[in-house]
Amino acid sequence: MISQKELIRQISKLPVPIQRELIEKVSRNLAEADKSGAPEENAFQRELSKDERIAIAKSLSGTFKPEKGYMPMTKEEDRELYYEHILEKYR
Repeated sequence: MISQKELIRQISKLPVPIQRELIEKVSRNLAEADKSGAPEENAFQRELSKDERIAIAKSLSGTFKPEKGYMPMTKEEDRELYYEHILEKYR
């Protein structure tokens, strides 16, 4: 999935005649959408495929930087914490 900024950046790199053609096509598409009377937010709805959901998740991975270099716990650390909790609970 491409972001709006990336889309604009890519379009700006195209030759001017192709940019004009894109503007015309988008304008025609918007005019047809206005004629149909369909709400814009409902114009395109479908369930995403598994591959599309995976691609979105991969594109979002690393989006948020963890605070202070936080590293997730390993399985061993997680198990150790769980066992300590259980031991404390049932003493």
